[in-house]
Amino acid sequence: MQKVAIPTKGTNVDDHFGHCEKFTIYTLSEDRKIIAEENFGSPESCGCKSDLAIDLAKAGVTVLLAGGMGQGAVNKVKAENIEVFIGYAGDAKQALTKWINGDKGNWSICPPHSEECAH
Repeated sequence: MQKVAIPTKGTNVDDHFGHCEKFTIYTLSEDRKIIAEENFGSPESCGCKSDLAIDLAKAGVTVLLAGGMGQGAVNKVKAENIEVFIGYAGDAKQALTKWINGDKGNWSICPPHSEECAH
């Protein structure tokens, strides 16, 4: 089995990892079929400055599909042995299906933000 996390807003991939509404975690069978779906709360503050990566790893997540992420967040997630794929949009299940079918995203790292959360 494999667990894949996607930062989401509603049922869509959120375009900003660190400020998403929640994470949708899909559990995949050995033949890569969805066998479970759960929601994982996002931290109140900026995700890149939290223990989010550690918490996702503790939940068994091994892959993260995101819309956009800064390099700092990518580094934190990868440090927890979670593979990162960036550049997804639209419906989260459709993004997961694209990844399962070989779409590895576009690796466009978000530039640093001037807000309270610098990446």
